[in-house]
Amino acid sequence: MLTRLRRVAVVLTLGVLTMMAGPFTAAAEGQAPRVAGVAASAPVLVQDPTEPPAETPAETGPTIDPAESEQADSEKTQTKFIVGGIALVLLLLVIGGRRIRSKRRNAGS
Repeated sequence: MLTRLRRVAVVLTLGVLTMMAGPFTAAAEGQAPRVAGVAASAPVLVQDPTEPPAETPAETGPTIDPAESEQADSEKTQTKFIVGGIALVLLLLVIGGRRIRSKRRNAGS
């Protein structure tokens, strides 16, 4: 039975690691990793004060639909519940395995 628990634990661990690898694949696909505390220096362009500012159209940026935002939040919450459930199952497997091992050790002494 213990080997069966180990197999289950290995499969669940690999599943969690696969799910967590998603954010790290973006850096491998060509994006440079961000380093905390290091500011990138870029040339500063100064606007000529004699020129009037250019008029911009009213809708220059993206529009955010509240329904899409709520759907994204609910998907993120669902993902957090799934990852938390997997972590709980793994914790229970570790605790159960230690309990079984301690019973076997105490019975053999």
